[in-house]
Amino acid sequence: TPQVRLERDRSARRRDTMVSRLASLARGLRGFAAAPRVPGPGTPPPPGGFKHPPVPDSLKGVKRIIAVASGKGGVGKSTTAVNLATATAALGLRVGLLDADVFGPSVPILMNLAGAGTPALDANSQMLPLENYGVKCMSMGFLIAEEKAAVWRGPMVMGALGKMVRDTAWAPLDVLFVDMPPGTGDAQISISQRLPLTGAVIVSTPQEVALADARRGVNMYSKVATPILGFIENMSYFVPPPADAGASARGEGGGNIDGDGGG
Repeated sequence: TPQVRLERDRSARRRDTMVSRLASLARGLRGFAAAPRVPGPGTPPPPGGFKHPPVPDSLKGVKRIIAVASGKGGVGKSTTAVNLATATAALGLRVGLLDADVFGPSVPILMNLAGAGTPALDANSQMLPLENYGVKCMSMGFLIAEEKAAVWRGPMVMGALGKMVRDTAWAPLDVLFVDMPPGTGDAQISISQRLPLTGAVIVSTPQEVALADARRGVNMYSKVATPILGFIENMSYFVPPPADAGASARGEGGGNIDGDGGG
């Protein structure tokens, strides 16, 4: 019907606009990664007294480290991190993606690496990142079984993150994206203090309950002298189907998690 065609045209235009904006951000990051600017020893301390952490040996060949963060969970942060990484790689840059969300790693599924096995070791006993779509990836999801939960306290979490940073053969890279865990607690602050971040991209949805947490995230990064490179408003609109059709915005049947009809 004419109404259906109109809605389809609107959906296509909005999709094209979103793809164009993502490509524009990726092009900006390409220029941003043109020269090495990872802060480290010898870098003048920023105002406020915060000192940049030293650059681990595994990251000395990495030109840029960009955190993709959100104050609220469920806003599409991991999907955004994957889209930025793959779009930047498509521009010809050498790109890595570190999944820093130990309790809810999403990168293995989003990067189609869930069944790729565990990382191999090189001659120096460094883990070799798994790679797909031109992006080197490391995630806790590669190191523990998918159905197992990481029931860990803070020191164990930081130990696992430290291993994925220090014991992974990342270099050489033009940019390393870090898919941060949601929130602004101890884990997020510790990661920001231990990684020499070049900048951060904040992801949020448009409702106030998410924006309030996003503002807290911006405030946190200001305290650790990390520039905000951009703010992405995700899930801003929904194109409804024809009036006589249903809409499953997030799929169907997800509650049958054991695969045999049980909840």
